[in-house]
Amino acid sequence: MRSATSYFNGTLYRKTMARFWPLWGLWGVIWIFMLPLNLLTGYLNRYRHIATEARYALLSNAMDVPDMLGGGLLLALFFAVLCAMAVFGYLYNHRSACWTHALPLRREALFTTQYLAGLSMLLLPLAAAGVLTAAVEVSFLPAADWGAVLSALLTWLLAQSGICLFFFSFASFCAMFTGHILALPAFYGILNALASVLWFLVDALMNEFYYGYAGTPGALTVVEYLTPAVALRDATRWYQANGAAEPAHLQSPATVAVYAAVGAALAVVSLYVYRRRHVETAGDVVAVAVVRPLFKYGVSFCAGLSFGMFTAAFFGWTELPVLIPCILVWAVIGCFAAEMLLKKSFRVLKAWKGAAVMAAVLLVLCLSCLADIFGVVSHVPDPGRVESVWVELDMGAPYDSGSRLSRSIKDPAQIEKIVALHRAIVDNRNQEDNFRYTHSGGFDYIYVTLNYKLAGGGLDRRYISVPIAEGDLDAPGSTAYALKQIVEDRELAALAYDFDGYPEKGRLTSAWLKTVKSGDAYGNAYGSVYVDDYRQELWDAVRADFAEGTIGVRYPFDNSRERQENTYMTDLVFGFTDYSVANRPGIEVAPSANYTLEITLTPNARRTLAVLDETGLWEEGYSLAPWVDYSGEKYPDTAAGSGWEVVY
Repeated sequence: MRSATSYFNGTLYRKTMARFWPLWGLWGVIWIFMLPLNLLTGYLNRYRHIATEARYALLSNAMDVPDMLGGGLLLALFFAVLCAMAVFGYLYNHRSACWTHALPLRREALFTTQYLAGLSMLLLPLAAAGVLTAAVEVSFLPAADWGAVLSALLTWLLAQSGICLFFFSFASFCAMFTGHILALPAFYGILNALASVLWFLVDALMNEFYYGYAGTPGALTVVEYLTPAVALRDATRWYQANGAAEPAHLQSPATVAVYAAVGAALAVVSLYVYRRRHVETAGDVVAVAVVRPLFKYGVSFCAGLSFGMFTAAFFGWTELPVLIPCILVWAVIGCFAAEMLLKKSFRVLKAWKGAAVMAAVLLVLCLSCLADIFGVVSHVPDPGRVESVWVELDMGAPYDSGSRLSRSIKDPAQIEKIVALHRAIVDNRNQEDNFRYTHSGGFDYIYVTLNYKLAGGGLDRRYISVPIAEGDLDAPGSTAYALKQIVEDRELAALAYDFDGYPEKGRLTSAWLKTVKSGDAYGNAYGSVYVDDYRQELWDAVRADFAEGTIGVRYPFDNSRERQENTYMTDLVFGFTDYSVANRPGIEVAPSANYTLEITLTPNARRTLAVLDETGLWEEGYSLAPWVDYSGEKYPDTAAGSGWEVVY
């Protein structure tokens, strides 16, 4: 006698498989074309020409079979929900739901049978494609290669099966919560990307409210793991860490295994929900009563943030007091729209209480952000807790290779200067609107990005268009004063130029002067002139002058008289060529530079100017270009012959 508590019915399983054979047949045909037929045709096409080349090509392609996991991930994402719609489609029609549940089968047997049928539609064609691929590899490759190619094939099969297990289980989980067949793919797609969407919305809101906010370190990693397609895409990358020295492998097989285990757990949870699901909910958008409030207020929250920020951006309403009403209006609209879907009716005005509560919650959230009650804007880390900080900072004039600092700083003294700049920016943030009218002297803006690595965490900040005034350069506590301490730090200036990094990138192969003045019958002209024969002497001279502090000096303001009196318009550019190109036999000077270092010349760089004297450029009519102010004054200029002086 058969047990009355059977969890599987073979007849129902076979009927389901036979009914939906076009679905799993198409899935199988795709993989047969992608794997065994692809390998076989590639081998036969090459075999007609060179048999040895055909074997090598087949071996290479067989070893890279796991590289197809990227495309397989997208296919599994799509076919998994189709299989779930097929095997659980009876839940979305009153007649079919009542008829199926009237069968002499327990709900456990119905769910397990249909679940296994849907999973079989994905896994059995994969196994068949794997067997055919193995047959091709064994038939045309020597026995010595069988172990390697079959191992790669097994890696693909296990990883692809794990991906299919997760996505089908996830689709089955979504199927248990809805009574409408079109709602299933909608919920499936939304929930797959829900973590990323929610984080995007919250992050965008915090960017609007929090001055300098640039994200939360570590949050993106969590969001990626909660977005299955992204996490599995990264985990299934097939690569070689050290070229041919090591065999290729998956980026993270453990991640695939974890998602497969999560898929098995979701199947158990889906069974639990299925046992308590009411047949009468067929046709409802949300079939489980407990989930209805979550759906309603979730739609309201997402609609408020997304459409609210879009509306404000569309009409150019950049002020925060205008953004908040937009968010509240769309939150109320979203709440009523969700109620319409749940009730399947337009008569939802009685839901105004829930809409009012949601609007109040979002209003409190927005006002809390606006008032910065959590101290996000004003938070500046203690320099003693900073292990390192990645800095991207405008280093002022001149605008050569040292005009931007993009380095990781670990020196405690330098970290203190960076933190002091951060504190000055935060403390003076309320002065930005009227800054131009309340500060004297020259006026400019700087861009600052700070990524702190702290003991036990991190902190990211980004400040765009921070105003600085020339009159504040000697005022402690001002942004200009804090910036001045950084640009006058010669070690930080050296890091900005990256003097020590360029020799490691390539060999010094060229040097030229940019914006050089030359006289002719029609007046002065400005251009470039190469000084390749003196490139090493110039490089050594620049390094020596920089160590003396006579070149590479930074100025916070480009139009200051001090900057124009002590620099030329002419820049000296060094070209470095990658060693793989520069060291080829027969190449003395590479045709083009891969990397360049540009430094503005100064009248005080005596060693560099002495080398330029030796080039004979001045006898040919060239001279360094001086700065000219609006009154016609020139700073500085070159005297005739040798020697240099400042002309006013």
